[in-house]
Amino acid sequence: MYLKRFLFITLSILLVSCNDGVEDTAYLQRLEDPELFQASIQNLTDIVVYDIFSPPVASRVYLYPTIAAYEVARKAAPLNYNSLVGQVKGLSPLPKAKTEEVNYLLASIYAFNHVGKALIFSQKKMEVFQADFAAKIKEIKVPPSIDKASKAYGIIAANSILEWASKDLYSQTRTYPKYFMKQEDRFWKPTPPDYMDGIEPHWEKIRTMVLDSSNQFQPKAPLKFDLTKGSPFQKQLWDVYQVINNLDEEQIEVAKFWDCNPYVSNHKGHAMFAIKKITPGGHWIGITAVATRQAKKFLYGNNKCLY
Repeated sequence: MYLKRFLFITLSILLVSCNDGVEDTAYLQRLEDPELFQASIQNLTDIVVYDIFSPPVASRVYLYPTIAAYEVARKAAPLNYNSLVGQVKGLSPLPKAKTEEVNYLLASIYAFNHVGKALIFSQKKMEVFQADFAAKIKEIKVPPSIDKASKAYGIIAANSILEWASKDLYSQTRTYPKYFMKQEDRFWKPTPPDYMDGIEPHWEKIRTMVLDSSNQFQPKAPLKFDLTKGSPFQKQLWDVYQVINNLDEEQIEVAKFWDCNPYVSNHKGHAMFAIKKITPGGHWIGITAVATRQAKKFLYGNNKCLY
């Protein structure tokens, strides 16, 4: 009798121990789910739209969080991807983790959200997302010590990236004068009905990522402003006018799809309302998400992680 009880208790302990072992490692596969990172990207996009960042500023809001995420995630075995240090201007190596308990995929998401929060206006929205993410981490049963170590390293990495970001001259250009309107017809001018200011007239002063400067690749000069009938400029102007006024429904839908104006105002009589829309950077990030899901190609290869 006692022997049977002993064997039953021993077997129960072994079964529980085995189950605990499975549970202890099951979270690792769930952390490789690319949708965890996709959710963070989508959340940042939603906030970018809500805060109405202009396309140039939105590109910066996306840039630093994604670099932070990549530089952390690339440390995850068996990736061994090349660092962007030495390829991107001014970027220094991230501090090394002080513990082996760091899960770099999880830390990369913490780094992404921490940097993103510092670059947006609606920080409360990010805090709500972070709270939901914390609940998700508990749901997939990430050990508290792993979560704590990963979050701590993610924040350390994020602060390193934010220190680098602070030196790109963005803050200084916030104090520079607005676009000064020039009288000659060939220069850009605000147009009705909104007469919006010129966007980021000092953006060429922002630190570039890989170019020597914004002058490294000079765009082709525009046609000489000339409204004389038959001039190259007038012909181009007339061609655009004709196309715009003869669009079919499919062309209109295509144009709407590619319209990435973050703040579209609509005027009907004395009534005016605005529609917030995605920016070009966010649009292409969304397209990348669709493409990777369809191709099932992520950072690890097939059916793995997108970080």
